[in-house]
Amino acid sequence: MISSGHFLGYVVLLLKGAVVTLELSLGGLVIGSVLGLVLGLMRRSRFGGLRALALLYIEALRSTPFVILLFFIYYALPLALNLDIPPYLAAISALSLHCAAYMAEVVRSGIDAVVKGQWEAAYALGLTYRRVLGLVVLPQALRIMVPPTIGVYISTLKDSSLASIIGFVELLGQGMAVRESNVGRNTTDILLAVAIGYFIMCYSLSRLGRYVERRTQQKSRAVAEAGERLSAVVLSPGGV
Repeated sequence: MISSGHFLGYVVLLLKGAVVTLELSLGGLVIGSVLGLVLGLMRRSRFGGLRALALLYIEALRSTPFVILLFFIYYALPLALNLDIPPYLAAISALSLHCAAYMAEVVRSGIDAVVKGQWEAAYALGLTYRRVLGLVVLPQALRIMVPPTIGVYISTLKDSSLASIIGFVELLGQGMAVRESNVGRNTTDILLAVAIGYFIMCYSLSRLGRYVERRTQQKSRAVAEAGERLSAVVLSPGGV
């Protein structure tokens, strides 16, 4: 057990590591979500070549362990291209590419979940494919995509801990550094603090996802009720 005086000092280091973890994860999530949206739309494209290209990327990345992708970017790619890739750039690139593959499937499944009648009604109004997708389908699909998206985000945050194996110091990296500096002592409390840190971050993200999901469901019900009232007025004998 580490003495309380030293432990408090190490907690500060762990908090700094947690901030770095959040920064790394947030960067990977933002880039991965944008790439995932593009890939998801490619999977729904009317052009076979785009669909095949997106499918190849998604299946390849989802079938590759994250640590292999991380090693490839940090160790193999610099040798092949004769350049130096810093640990942070390698970590955020691997996180983004890995997250994008899963987000692409979330986008595709969310679009597929929108009932076919919505497409047909929009086309009947003379809207183009892009306008149907942007104005009618995607707003509905986004509400469906909230729960699985939170799951992908939590998984990406946990995967960020593997960045420590290429020398990038985030929460787990700080914890392992503290452990190595206290050889011969029981460092269970430090490892427990690291585990608690990841739990707090993941649980907070999960609660935020549930809140957003409830809000989107409430808006969906409000829109549906407004549509039903409008239809009742229009279809009534004294309606417009």
